[in-house]
Amino acid sequence: MSRTFMQHIAGMWALALVVTVAPALPLQPDKKDAGPKEAAWTALPWYITSAAIHRVTLKPNNRFWRFEHLSLKAPEAASQLNAWKDEGIDAIEVFAPEEGGNSYDGLDAKNRLVLDPGLGSINDFRRLVRQAHSLHMSIVTFQNLGYAAMDAAQFLKAQDDVRAGRSTRESRFFFWTDNADAPPPARGDSYFLLRPSAPGYDPSKTEFWQWSERAKHFYWTRWPGKGPNGETTHLPQYDWASPAWPEEASRVVDFWMNTGLDGMVVDAVNWYVGYDWKKNAASIATIRRHAGAKLIVPEGGGAFHTDDPTGWVRDGEWTALYDYGLDIWWEKQSRPMFNSIDKADPAEFEQALRSYHDRVVAAGGILIQPVLDMKDPGRQQLEEGLLATSGDMLCYCNSDEATLRPAPGVSGLLKLKKQHPALFQNSARRRVATNQDATVYATVRSSADGSERILTVFNFSSQPISTEVDTRAISGSRYRDLESGEVATASDGTLSIELSGYGHRLFRLDP
Repeated sequence: MSRTFMQHIAGMWALALVVTVAPALPLQPDKKDAGPKEAAWTALPWYITSAAIHRVTLKPNNRFWRFEHLSLKAPEAASQLNAWKDEGIDAIEVFAPEEGGNSYDGLDAKNRLVLDPGLGSINDFRRLVRQAHSLHMSIVTFQNLGYAAMDAAQFLKAQDDVRAGRSTRESRFFFWTDNADAPPPARGDSYFLLRPSAPGYDPSKTEFWQWSERAKHFYWTRWPGKGPNGETTHLPQYDWASPAWPEEASRVVDFWMNTGLDGMVVDAVNWYVGYDWKKNAASIATIRRHAGAKLIVPEGGGAFHTDDPTGWVRDGEWTALYDYGLDIWWEKQSRPMFNSIDKADPAEFEQALRSYHDRVVAAGGILIQPVLDMKDPGRQQLEEGLLATSGDMLCYCNSDEATLRPAPGVSGLLKLKKQHPALFQNSARRRVATNQDATVYATVRSSADGSERILTVFNFSSQPISTEVDTRAISGSRYRDLESGEVATASDGTLSIELSGYGHRLFRLDP
């Protein structure tokens, strides 16, 4: 799947996770009194403390495979990983590492148990995982378990078996009929088999029984793909309703998790045909039986308005979601983060956090937010700064140059985020008043363990501004600037602050 609407609706709803969040452990104060030290590597689930994740591909870039390339050669990989960590990125997402075709950046798998040919061996991949871990960086994959490539060996065999009238393991991986007018193979509910609400989406053009000349039968498809020369194909959907494919999917998950991965983003899980909460529980259990804290994300989960996002946490037991409260990029009417920055008014941003982010965190989950291209350096810095201090893990997961790296000035915030439990993904937040709420956005963040509180203040305007924070709503006497170390004091119930255009101030609150 990918980034245009039809690529996320035709493939990459690609861009989630929430198990029970472990309570934060006490951290020792820094001798410089700038805040707690960076959490120990194993003190908390890594996805609670991680600042940012970067999507990469092991495959060479071409017109079908995008995203930044990560080398499998140890010296080159070390250079890349170290550079990203220096920028504040502490997790890597490897997109579609298996042998794949040309659809949705290679998510249409040909062989799910083999690294893409020419890249190296699975032992090379295991070494890459160990290399990331040696740098205290986490590493996950992004994979789709809903469809196969047209030339996948299993689909080719399935077609031959169906034509010969044989019911085999491979033939049972897919849906078949001899009638083009047969009803769809499964019905949806408020969480699964949903269709996007975007105007103009016509399911009859992508969801239908497609004729297979090789099988002399029809197979079910719901994602258009790309053939060797870019021609449109119709990808065969896996049959999650029968035992055969879920068993194979479990085998695939085990294969990749056995490399030492720290989790998996499962693409467009709410569009798998025949998937339900029972299948969901089995899938989650397969990932969790591997040692260590695992990031488990249902890409697309919580994005369709009919599915309450907390259901993915409480019923689905996923550890994280993408923050679709801030942005559903294929819906023009669902872009609060972009709109707030564009209008220089934090109101819509705050409301989005209250109605989506805060509810997911209260349910025990965390949020990941893809970094948007704001088309302006100042606004870009504002956006990424807001994300770094709002309790979301940032995802540098697009392929455009503008969002491959943290914006100037943001790397320092990402490193602060990693060091301060009040900025972790499991922390709580509340807005506090200023004398210019139409432009200035102030919040108090509180760590889950009660060890720290941080006041964040952002200027949504491009112009410098003087503002006053209402400290009567805050229990604290000293305000230590996290970046400069200077201590400010409130007077008559207000804290006076100077902010540059799109600028910010962060203060640790002392009793």
